[in-house]
Amino acid sequence: MYVEKEYMAKYGHIPRDDIERLNWMCDQYKLRPKDYENIISYRDAMLSLLRYYDYNVILYENPEGAKRPRFRFISKKNVANSARNGFIHVYSPDAAAGNKRMRMLVTYDDFYKLDHLITTPCIVEFNAFIQTPKNYNTYQTFLSEIGLIRPIVKPDWDNIGKKYSDMYNANVWIDDALTVTGVVNKYYSILPRIEIKLRFLNCIYTHQQHKMITGRKDFPEGLDMKYFDKGILV
Repeated sequence: MYVEKEYMAKYGHIPRDDIERLNWMCDQYKLRPKDYENIISYRDAMLSLLRYYDYNVILYENPEGAKRPRFRFISKKNVANSARNGFIHVYSPDAAAGNKRMRMLVTYDDFYKLDHLITTPCIVEFNAFIQTPKNYNTYQTFLSEIGLIRPIVKPDWDNIGKKYSDMYNANVWIDDALTVTGVVNKYYSILPRIEIKLRFLNCIYTHQQHKMITGRKDFPEGLDMKYFDKGILV
């Protein structure tokens, strides 16, 4: 296994085995019997108090991936030939359009509305149903519809996740950095669509994260977001 020297110099003393690493941490942090009890107590409290809420959306469209980022030169005077005073702006060609479309969707009366933008950790699953190939026979088409024949064509799974995560920014959640687990599944169907299954937590994990999120300019005004501290939600 190749490991860079810089990495080994910084982390080489830490055990790689999970159990050995926890035992090493106990010694390193000089835990006392009371500390062990508190850690287990806090763990049990977190498992008891943390709750996820569901927010599921189906977009009836041909699933697409995010387009390759492009580079555009920008200067204060917007003059392309003043390279010395300008900077390079990297952008996704379809990001603005996708975000605008999602913003329109969340304002529809029949679109399930959230009370506020999501500001807590999220688990998201993107199920992309790509048009079943026209040259598939009847049996192949049915096997595709029930998920036994799966696509090995573009769009790439990571581009799918990128595109629809960006669409949720400032429309459903404040930032896709809240995603702690993300999954992309590709299927075939005679009805192309993208199903987005989102689960978001009822609180933030720590007071440090609470301070970071509530300090954002786009944090919803007046929102009472809880965080976990010493076995309780505060």
